[in-house]
Amino acid sequence: MGILTMRRFIFIVVFLLSVVGCVGQKEDPVNIVLKSDRSEINVTAGESAVFSVLFNGEDVTEFADISFVSGTTSDPAIDKNIFTPSEEGSWTFAATYDGYESEPLTVTAFVVQEEGKDFFRRSLVLDFTATWCVNCPRMEAAFAAAMEARPGRLVPVSVHFVDAYAVDEGTALVTKFGVSEYPTAVIDMDPSSAFTTTSSELLLSGVDKLLAARPLAGGIRMESGADGSVKVEITAVEAGDYTINVMLLKDGEIAPQTGGETNHVHNNILRQHLKAESVHLNEEETAAKTFSLNIPSGDGFKVVAFMEKGTTVNNVTFCRVGETVDYQYEENN
Repeated sequence: MGILTMRRFIFIVVFLLSVVGCVGQKEDPVNIVLKSDRSEINVTAGESAVFSVLFNGEDVTEFADISFVSGTTSDPAIDKNIFTPSEEGSWTFAATYDGYESEPLTVTAFVVQEEGKDFFRRSLVLDFTATWCVNCPRMEAAFAAAMEARPGRLVPVSVHFVDAYAVDEGTALVTKFGVSEYPTAVIDMDPSSAFTTTSSELLLSGVDKLLAARPLAGGIRMESGADGSVKVEITAVEAGDYTINVMLLKDGEIAPQTGGETNHVHNNILRQHLKAESVHLNEEETAAKTFSLNIPSGDGFKVVAFMEKGTTVNNVTFCRVGETVDYQYEENN
């Protein structure tokens, strides 16, 4: 083989190897997530929310830009990555890094009132959903709009069915409420409240209907340990049979969503549901129960505690794992 022929042969081999190498290359997906160490802030206690930003799993908080998107005030003060509200309300933020923007994140703030006033009332809303459900992102948007309209008043729980996030406790709730359409929402465990229309107005209408039927709500406080222990104490304002429940939820799971995005962020995912035996309480009488949750490694977990009076939810509260939430009271009485 001549010298020129050999050079051509070597050139062709090198060229083909470079082409094959390029074809085999695949860009890694970009994942930027804005996180907060708490979703609710006690203004009375001077609490703050500390944000962090992850870029493909790496903490880039120091170099990212965290900005206000919408909320109660037009320009809330953020000191680097720390947000300390001075009033009750709800605010939404987003993070940008290296030209990429995160999904929005909402935090709410509440004011603790002096004892002797009515307990702060929240509504538990089950969102029956699935990653294969094409209309479920619309229900998720309706939830977000309703929560912005009623800061701190709604506690959503995403109950997944026949997908990677489904758990036995969620399947039991699907059976209990006879859910056959997705998405479906159920308010305060009341079967008559179930609806499938992805409307924030309809959601709030259903909430108001049940609140009118529950003029006064009991009080609830919770201590959540990092080891999975959860102590819940309730105070009744009306005599009746009460049941204490706890749920473990997971935020920040990223997975494709039909009708949404391939890197959709799934929040409030039901992972566990524990329920105590019913107890009879008289007016102003208290009861307490300690639960043990099996919390996997990682972050993004929070605990929801609620009290059922009879078969419907009387009041609900929540906090991050390792935090405590005390009795809270209405501002105006």
